[in-house]
Amino acid sequence: MSFAASIEELDLRCATCPVHHHAVCQALGGLYLDELAGIMTHRHFEAGTEIVHQGETSNLFGIIASGVIKLTRLLPDGRQHIVCLLAETDCIGDVFSSQSHDNAMCVTDVELCCFHRKKFDDIVKSHPTLGHHLLQRVTVDLEEARQWLTALGRKNAVEKVAMFLVWLWNEEHEHCLHAPKRGNDLLLHFPFSREEIADFLGLTLETVSRCISKLDIDGVITLINAKCIEIRELDRLRRIARSEI
Repeated sequence: MSFAASIEELDLRCATCPVHHHAVCQALGGLYLDELAGIMTHRHFEAGTEIVHQGETSNLFGIIASGVIKLTRLLPDGRQHIVCLLAETDCIGDVFSSQSHDNAMCVTDVELCCFHRKKFDDIVKSHPTLGHHLLQRVTVDLEEARQWLTALGRKNAVEKVAMFLVWLWNEEHEHCLHAPKRGNDLLLHFPFSREEIADFLGLTLETVSRCISKLDIDGVITLINAKCIEIRELDRLRRIARSEI
């Protein structure tokens, strides 16, 4: 395949990307999309693959096309904590720094649009609109981090678990987390273990299990199996997550 053909193929992939209109790259119209495609490598990572290791130098900047990545931070005493969950349209890596502060591990299979951070930064400098969208995304991520900080500090256990399930049901995660529909049921694929949920929410494994069981008994959700739940009352689940019930 010629270089020109490769760029043309990447152009088409960018133009038909299911998350293009939600990701930061939406700032570049078709006229400039070839610039982005020209520095992009599309990569597939299997579940359980570590993409970036904490403390290493990395020039990766990526946009998640599908899948879920967890960022974990290792403490000096050997304990590890999940500090962030990334899904479709989220960015991984830092455009302005090569230092990796966290481990990045694939929870599910992941499709990632990869860029060399310096080359991506050059395009940002050439197209201020892209920089503006990147800043907007950082602002949204910061607000989400504050919401989780409030939840972890002030919400009760059931509210934390409900908030986590609502996050999973986010429409932007549809391609990787929503299970095939069964009639009108809202089925949600559950890629996380109870241990991972407990680690992220700062709860014990037993507490997470009790909260899921309570939501099941109360008719808010139905546990289909260890990897799938049915959300029976989405509005009620959202109200519990917002501490309105």
